[in-house]
Amino acid sequence: MSPTAVPPTDRSRTRRAARAAARRDPPVTGARGTRLDRALAAVLIVLSVLPYAAVPLGSNTNLPLSSLVAVVLIVRCGRHMPVMWTALLVGAVPFAASFLRMFFTSQPLQIPGSITWLVFTLPLAGTAAATVFLGARTIPWLSWAMLLSAGFTLVQKYVFFDVLDTIPFEGLYDLPGYANVSDFSETFMQYVRRPFGLFPETSFMVGTLSLMAMALVLLARHYRRRMTARDVVALALVLWAVAISGSGAAVVVLGVVLVAAIAPYAVRHAWAAVLLVPTGLAGAVWVGVGVLQDRQESFNWSWADRGSSITASVRYLFSDPLVFLLGVGRGRSNELFLAGRMPLGDLQHYNPLPDIYSVIGRVVLEDGMVFGLALVLFMAVMCLRSGGRNPLWLGLCTLVVWIVVAGGTTSYDSAFWVWGTAGVCLGLEITRSEDTRETAAPWAPEGAESIGAPTAVPTGPAGPSPHL
Repeated sequence: MSPTAVPPTDRSRTRRAARAAARRDPPVTGARGTRLDRALAAVLIVLSVLPYAAVPLGSNTNLPLSSLVAVVLIVRCGRHMPVMWTALLVGAVPFAASFLRMFFTSQPLQIPGSITWLVFTLPLAGTAAATVFLGARTIPWLSWAMLLSAGFTLVQKYVFFDVLDTIPFEGLYDLPGYANVSDFSETFMQYVRRPFGLFPETSFMVGTLSLMAMALVLLARHYRRRMTARDVVALALVLWAVAISGSGAAVVVLGVVLVAAIAPYAVRHAWAAVLLVPTGLAGAVWVGVGVLQDRQESFNWSWADRGSSITASVRYLFSDPLVFLLGVGRGRSNELFLAGRMPLGDLQHYNPLPDIYSVIGRVVLEDGMVFGLALVLFMAVMCLRSGGRNPLWLGLCTLVVWIVVAGGTTSYDSAFWVWGTAGVCLGLEITRSEDTRETAAPWAPEGAESIGAPTAVPTGPAGPSPHL
């Protein structure tokens, strides 16, 4: 036997010792940048659940503080060119579409709408930069942000709505770009009582927390981390908040997020496959059926209005070749609805439709197939590739949750995690490729780090290598 070889029995002990050491003190990997970079990245994640932390920008919109922090992060992440190129190309989408459109129509560039586009899409590249800077440290910050937001949502529902019969901090929900809660607080408390947490409305809350939960699962899988008790509690509170929201998105996202979170444990542990998977899926199905029954029994105008706005927009998109290719222009979908030029026809709706109730739908309608659909496909590919070393199903789970939220749950372009989810996926893509280059050295060929390889396990009093 070679002096450096390890007998089979010792290999088993080495593997067990390495796994125990990893559980006790998992190394922080992937962090880059300075302490200031990491501090700004942490601030961005916290601000991502505080949409009212913003400055009024005119009478109809606002400038989120998260966008300002995102700009600083993007500039400081200039060494990683994919981040900078993503920020530039995404920001240029409405301008490029308007430039080509002016050769065929006299329609001018919509300056206010283009400015809001720049402001609201900054989280895509900003979150990518934050993920690059923080690495695995993104996990605890994301987990704390989820605990803050989901915890407040549950307190809002069970304490303030159900017991105190009031909306907490009602005066804080007043910002241009969002409906003022005080204007309909009495009607809300009498007929609705669906929790909305720190967000303008329930669908905003559900979409944000669902995407954050999926991002947490992705990060844990990417860095091969076992979820801590804090992570599990944060995930449980998010799923609880989504379950009691009454949102139609809960019918899909609860089951998908649960599968993504539980599957790794079910593969390695028989007890998880026997207990967690059936229990979790049964609970998700039970909640989904309950939501559907409640919506069928009550006067469900919101689903009809949302579906009709999307259907009408698709009809309009296919009615004109120029609109199909280059869109109607940033900010003009709202004008088309208000001016009565959107072909509603026999579509059922219970309220006047002011816009299309879908972020993805608005991007395609306003920027056309050439630019709008290209951006949507880019974000979809980022979600699909987010599984990395893991099977394709993890990326598919991310894509499904993102499409449900951005396509049919929220209509706010300012929803941070509609863009931030693709940003996390882009950040993981960048760090994955850079880590691969850094670890590819002549003395460490591919596969040399595998547990059980004789040349990778030193012997002696020092014990197993920390790289195990």
